[in-house]
Amino acid sequence: MSKKSLRIGLSGAAGALIVLAILVAVNVILGAARVRKDLTAERIYTLSPGTRAFLGGLERGVTLKLFFSRGNENLPVGFKQYARRVTDLLREYEAHGGGRVALETYDPQPDSDEEEWAQRYGLAGQNLDRYGMEPDFYFGLVAVSGTREAALPFLSPGAEPQLEYLVTRLIHEVTRAGKPKIGVLSALRVMGPPQRPLGMTQDEAGGWQIMTELARQCELVPLTDELETVPADIETVLAIHPKGLPDKTLFALDQFVLRGGRLLAFVDPLCVADRESGLAADPYGTGPASSDLNRLTKAWGYELVPGQVVADVEAASYVTFGGRGSERLPTWLSLRPDNINRDEIATAALENLMMPFAGAFKGAAAEGLTAVTLAQTYDEAALLPAFQAAQAGVEKMRAAKPEGSLVLALRLQGRFKTAFPDGAPAAFLKEGEKDSVVILVADADMLHDRNSLQEMNFLGQRLLQPVNDNLSFGLNMVEQLTGDEALIGLRSRGTYGRPFDRVVELEKQAQQRWQEEELKLVEKLREAQARLNELQRSKDEDQQYILTPEQKREIENFRQERFETQRQLKEVRKSLRRDIERLGLKVKILNMAAMPAAVALFGLLHGWRRKKKASS
Repeated sequence: MSKKSLRIGLSGAAGALIVLAILVAVNVILGAARVRKDLTAERIYTLSPGTRAFLGGLERGVTLKLFFSRGNENLPVGFKQYARRVTDLLREYEAHGGGRVALETYDPQPDSDEEEWAQRYGLAGQNLDRYGMEPDFYFGLVAVSGTREAALPFLSPGAEPQLEYLVTRLIHEVTRAGKPKIGVLSALRVMGPPQRPLGMTQDEAGGWQIMTELARQCELVPLTDELETVPADIETVLAIHPKGLPDKTLFALDQFVLRGGRLLAFVDPLCVADRESGLAADPYGTGPASSDLNRLTKAWGYELVPGQVVADVEAASYVTFGGRGSERLPTWLSLRPDNINRDEIATAALENLMMPFAGAFKGAAAEGLTAVTLAQTYDEAALLPAFQAAQAGVEKMRAAKPEGSLVLALRLQGRFKTAFPDGAPAAFLKEGEKDSVVILVADADMLHDRNSLQEMNFLGQRLLQPVNDNLSFGLNMVEQLTGDEALIGLRSRGTYGRPFDRVVELEKQAQQRWQEEELKLVEKLREAQARLNELQRSKDEDQQYILTPEQKREIENFRQERFETQRQLKEVRKSLRRDIERLGLKVKILNMAAMPAAVALFGLLHGWRRKKKASS
């Protein structure tokens, strides 16, 4: 090789090395400066505009304390990656907090001060070992502002799409001035008797359980149907079956919404709870049991179809008719994930809603408003007259005509206009002073204890267990309306995990290599534990605290075998994680080296072509 050729080759290699050094230096500088560009399709690494506005308006400082047992070597690789994403998101909160949000991270190792603090804050320790032999690990978040604190006990990977909502809500909880006031307007005794004995809780007095739950978070203010104006210190009104409201009360609600108040209304074309509560005065149940706010909602673009109940064969529920057996009743709806808006934070995690004799909303949002459907029927739903809805038998469906998917619950948001353009004797608003929110639900019975909870007796104590997500739906709606504006309409974040198919296949192969051995060790460990338990139980009554030498040796042998099996099992799992981590490292190196290698190759080819041209 001539000196000239050698010089050209060395210059090309040197150029490639210089380019590589520049790329590494730029990456280090930009990494330290936290200059990032979110190129994901759904902007999953970017805080929503509402959250950024909320952080910019914080008046009190807040400290976010993240407790994560990063030193726990048994954590799966995927969980470690999830923890890094959570930390990255929290740093975005700190960056947009205007100096009022500080992030602190802690590694609560066993018997450490950090673990003690995690337990004091109420964080939930988790154990990856099915036998409970390994120390707990923690992954929770605490927000502290002055003397107020709140916590997310465990940041589950399954809740990652709702993570921004959960963190924003947590910060709002510790920085808001006090408990929000909710005005409760209902034709039913949802809060129990008007006068209950001193010291008796709402639940003990016969109120609905949802009101008991709300009373722990909010201050509840009863409102009557003689209401002429909503008190100024109430920001949210909860209307449950608002039956027969006079115009003066409707006008009060109208003006409340126009001045920025938030309204959550559960209306009903056929309210079972109303009919049952009125049977003493009306034994045949012929009185009206329907409610709506159509006088108001027509001006906002939507109307509850009067006197009509939704029938949906695909969402039918099994209902028992006294001694007449049971049947799948299409007017008693059991909604599944397909019927629930999965993009909305407040409904994304709900799996099952039950709506007895629900109605439907029809229309389109009025000018200045946007509408979001929260729950809907399947495509073949129909409407039936309310008097037919509760009848047994399939005859009632013969005349039913499919109307497509019907809206069961929706949210209206924007600048509302009055439903009373002629006004009232006093001064009134014709258009909203600012944006507001109204949530309309076409069923009130779904909140009743009988349709949402199951009562159990445990050691003489009365326990209530949810049978569906009805209670969560109601609480989520109230929580969204009483929270900061950033929480309203906040959508689920996109999917984080978008692995390459080849990487997934390689991880699967790595797992299969160790899976069989792990299963054998787990079975061996189970047998050793069972034998040890059997030996412990085989002692005579007079041998409660005394063991024979043979029993002692056998127990000690099984304990040693269990210890050795656990050690081997730990090594197997370490090997699996090590293989997956090595794979991840190879992919990272490939990603980092691919571009510099391409540049170097281009430089060498370019030098070779120049040399070839020069020689020719």
